[in-house]
Amino acid sequence: MSNTVELPYYTIKAETLAQWLDGQPELWWNVDGDPLLTSHVDFSCPNEELSAELRGIGKPLRLFDPREAPEAHGNAVPVDELNDLADTHNNSKARTFLLSWEGDDIQWLLSEDPDAAKAGA
Repeated sequence: MSNTVELPYYTIKAETLAQWLDGQPELWWNVDGDPLLTSHVDFSCPNEELSAELRGIGKPLRLFDPREAPEAHGNAVPVDELNDLADTHNNSKARTFLLSWEGDDIQWLLSEDPDAAKAGA
């Protein structure tokens, strides 16, 4: 018997997430908890740096649905719903996503970093 909690999730291709990030100009992002991305990218980083790395990795991802919507059963996420899937219940109201690489149990956070964007980190 597994102790893992099954959270509702969508799947998203790395290329699709990268394209969405490309449409978020002048934003900076943090990743917390993913050894793969943090071994290749210094965070905070601009959207174009992160999207390039996602394309290079090319693995599909799981995007966990904080709304616990019943339609999240591993199906592909419509890109126009990504903003709705962001958790903004944090101190900065920044969009935060809970993700994992498909086939990997490590869950990690992708978060907007508005302070780094303002500073041009």
